[in-house]
Amino acid sequence: MKKYFSFFKLRLNIALQYRASAVAGMLTQFFWAIMQILIYQAFYKVVTSDNISLPQLISYVWLKQAFYTIVSASTDPEIKSTIEKGNISYELCKPTNIYWMWYFKTLATKISGGVLKSIPILIIAPLLPYGLGLQAPAGFAELILFIISLILGVCLMSAIINIFYISLFYTMSSKGTHSIFYAIVEFFGGTFVPIALMPDFWQDLCYMLPFSLGADLPFRIYSGSILAGDAGMYILMQIVWLVVLTVSGTLITNRRLKKVVIQGG
Repeated sequence: MKKYFSFFKLRLNIALQYRASAVAGMLTQFFWAIMQILIYQAFYKVVTSDNISLPQLISYVWLKQAFYTIVSASTDPEIKSTIEKGNISYELCKPTNIYWMWYFKTLATKISGGVLKSIPILIIAPLLPYGLGLQAPAGFAELILFIISLILGVCLMSAIINIFYISLFYTMSSKGTHSIFYAIVEFFGGTFVPIALMPDFWQDLCYMLPFSLGADLPFRIYSGSILAGDAGMYILMQIVWLVVLTVSGTLITNRRLKKVVIQGG
């Protein structure tokens, strides 16, 4: 475990050096949140939702944009290139489990990018006028459950992204595959349209999949859209999915590496 933590620290330090990129990303998320809020304000003047109120939705949007790097389906170009160009042969020479090496690299990239982009937004958003700004959590219990759920969420999304890396052993190229993967995760995770605003059928389908547990659940807990009494069940689902994905991912990776084909050799 010590060597995997070293990978985590190394990738974290590298990612923290790109401050200009983090500032640019933060500004993009900030103005994108403002635009979405204005659209939803116009939407709620015509029709409302029983699942989430407008103040709850505004907080949801701010948190979604602040922690977008953490909960998004963005992948690591370096890891993809390692598989596609055959450089994975060098990784296989290292005395490490390649699944967990990728997992901790992905986790570190998400955490470093999320911290740099989220802190300025979390400072500025609550200072905006009422109706535009981020509201306080629904309660202290919701805040604690939000933090727990967010931590499990980033771990879960890292496991989901690792499944994509494993798929490259079979496709040999991320072209097309990545677009399909990104669209599925982002849609069913509520990035394009908040799950609470979807028809009941789509909501039920989204909550059957793990994507919403990483990219939607923490923010609905914070806003109070999901009650604290119900949050425990969803957090348990996060843990179950995390165990299922990491165990199955490890087994599939180890099995595939026994007959891996290196491109170009």
